[in-house]
Order: sequence, then C-alpha cells, then structure tokens
Amino acid sequence: MIIIIFIFVIILICIIEKISVMNKEYSKPDINNYKDIYRPKRYITTLNELNFYKVLIEIAKELNLLVFAQVSLYAILETKNLDNKKLQRYYFNKIKAKSIDFVLVDPKDCRVKLCIELDDSTHKRKNRKKRDEFINKLFRDLEINLYRIPVYPVYYKNTIKQQIQAEMKEQYYVD
Repeated sequence: MIIIIFIFVIILICIIEKISVMNKEYSKPDINNYKDIYRPKRYITTLNELNFYKVLIEIAKELNLLVFAQVSLYAILETKNLDNKKLQRYYFNKIKAKSIDFVLVDPKDCRVKLCIELDDSTHKRKNRKKRDEFINKLFRDLEINLYRIPVYPVYYKNTIKQQIQAEMKEQYYVD
C-alpha cells in the first residue's frame, strides 16, 4: 500500500512540475517598453524588389491595373468553413504568415489578375523551396494566376509586359 501511495505522489509531483514548466513557457513577459521586443526595419523591401516594382508600376499603368506589394495570402484566399474548426485553423495557419511579392488587380473591383513572385537567391534555400512548392500547388489547385520571375540586374519593360499579358487568364470565382 505504501508503494502505491509513493508512486501516486511521484506521479502527482511530475504532473505539477510539468504544468509549472508549461506555464512558464507560455507566460507573457511584462513589457514596459516595446523597444525590448521590436525594432524598426530600415527598408520595407529589398533593392531587387524595388527595382522590379519600378518597372511593374509602369507596366500596370499601361495595362490599366493596380499594383499591391507584399500581399498576405489570406487577403488573396480564405479557408472554407469546415466542420472541424481545429483543421480549419490548421490550414489558416499555413497561409497567415505568408505573402506574395506583387499582386496586379483590376482597378474597378480589385479582382486579382496576376500574382507575381520575384525569385531571388533566397528561393534556393531548402525551407524556401518547400514554401515555394506549397505556394505553387496552392495557386495551381485554386486556379490563381502565379507568375514567377527570377531576379535580373535589369528588367526590360516590354519583355516583362508581354510575359505578364501571357500569364494573365480570366479567372472565375465562386462567391
């Protein structure tokens, strides 16, 4: 009987210790100044993205389109209402922190015409390749136009414009 009580006490101590550790891991620190947590970024875009954006703005104007930069995936698509809310949250979490470099939209209604990813050297990293594969399949499955362009030292407006026009297809959305 004493052995059973001893084992019970040990198990109880382990459970209490585990709960204590979990509470410490997830407790929020007392922040007096957000400078302890955050710092401002010096630039909101890379120089490669800026160079491409300058050309893209001109093209968009000629094609009567608007350009949005760094658009969150959840602004482009949404998770369906699933019966299983944990599963729905899981799939939302897969997109919530991801963005597309540039999105061309119709100025009349902001309907997405083309999403553009500028592929720089970071897209060669293993984790980035996995992310790109996910984005490619997601956009292909949902029939959202995605145009990938590698980083170049110079962008020729007419060439990029022709490529963009070739990539844009009419999309049909179910409301």
